[in-house]
Amino acid sequence: MLVSLMAKMIASNQMRDAQYAMMQNRINMMSMCRNMPTFCGNDYSRLAMLNDMDKRIATSNMTNESLYMLASAQEKAADKMLQSELKNNHISYIA
Repeated sequence: MLVSLMAKMIASNQMRDAQYAMMQNRINMMSMCRNMPTFCGNDYSRLAMLNDMDKRIATSNMTNESLYMLASAQEKAADKMLQSELKNNHISYIA
């Protein structure tokens, strides 16, 4: 019972970490667009820089979304295991 409870807590923590990382990516993307200088060389270099940063942020978001879905499935499985253990193993607290 303790193992499944710990697995559920770890999965929940991983879900929160993935959500936080996705939020930080969105904040960084908005900050990048807001703080971009108007004149920073030719347009091609600016667009190349934006394209590179957009690829990195999109890859990071996809990774974090996958981690979130995986942790969500792990949490559901651990919860199901915990419920089955609680149902099958009746602990007598009176004894």
